[in-house]
Amino acid sequence: MSMDDDCRRLMSLVAHELRSPGAVVAGYLRMLKGPSSSDMPGREQKMIEEANRSCARLLHIVQELSDLAELSSGVEMKRTRVPFFTLCDEVVQTAADEGADVTFICDEVDRAAMVEGHEPRLKQAVSALLAAIMRERGSAPVEARGFVHGDSCPSALIAFSEPGAATADVVLTHQQTPFDYWRGGMGLSLPIARRIVQVHGGMLWALPGSRATCALSLPLAAA
Repeated sequence: MSMDDDCRRLMSLVAHELRSPGAVVAGYLRMLKGPSSSDMPGREQKMIEEANRSCARLLHIVQELSDLAELSSGVEMKRTRVPFFTLCDEVVQTAADEGADVTFICDEVDRAAMVEGHEPRLKQAVSALLAAIMRERGSAPVEARGFVHGDSCPSALIAFSEPGAATADVVLTHQQTPFDYWRGGMGLSLPIARRIVQVHGGMLWALPGSRATCALSLPLAAA
């Protein structure tokens, strides 16, 4: 058995072992948050609320472990033709609606670009990358720029950076620069995003400058 197989089985086992006790704790916390909680002093209510948020966070990480193990197992995902830049625009618009200072730019001629993949997983990856960049940049604006590149093997690319920084030349020149996906505070969302990109035959890399820059490419679907 290879090291990768061992790691995958370990992730699956850890997720399985943590899920049940986590669900029990979450259930009891929901009971404590019920109607009777209004009779508790404010300090106790605050402690229960904080415990509930932490438990939800732990259960989310357990689910991420399970997701990562599944993605690493080589299980085939149902794939369809996905309008990639429409998907990216939706992710950016959702973040903007929630108050983020983020914009999406793409030439109209490229907007119809299609990739072949599992749409929910691709949206998960793009959302995770955008969340990481917004986290790094704080309240500073973020620009997502999409474009199509290549003739013989065309790709759909999206880059996240400060406004105006992700020109085509910059993005394409630094395709071999590793992207740091082991970042604290993001759970396993970035390793999962990297794995999603890999199983779709794509690339993920960093752009020059701060940590708050990265690019993703996916091969275009056959016409």
